[in-house]
Amino acid sequence: MSRVDFYILSDGNSVDRFACAIATKAWASGNRVHIHTQSEENATKFDDLLWVHKDTSFIPHEIFNGNINDETPVTIGHSNDYPSRSQVMINLGSDIPGFAPSFDRVIEIVGGNESNKQLARQRYRLYKEANYEIHDHKIEDLTGND
Repeated sequence: MSRVDFYILSDGNSVDRFACAIATKAWASGNRVHIHTQSEENATKFDDLLWVHKDTSFIPHEIFNGNINDETPVTIGHSNDYPSRSQVMINLGSDIPGFAPSFDRVIEIVGGNESNKQLARQRYRLYKEANYEIHDHKIEDLTGND
């Protein structure tokens, strides 16, 4: 069964910025990463963010369109299509995608506002009911973590 890590951010920390940092670390550790977003618009915004997120590094990535470029270790998507060779999924959507069990590790990032926390609690319960191995991490300050 997949492992799920919930990263609970304190108020004022950016979910997108933290997702960039996690994607960088997962890729640097040799994993293929898929970032699942809520919509095509969100996927495009996240794609733009990965280009400028850190001016001293580059994360090789592309928006996933159903075809996989074997040389692209980080993909971004918003539909039910996903690259089957990825090991880590960062879920930026509000629901658990049906393909989540296909990944060795699922990352859930919980923003500071109550609405995000409530959606995360629902996802947590669903993962727990499905017998996922769940870990929680409280992140107080992103300074220097990316």
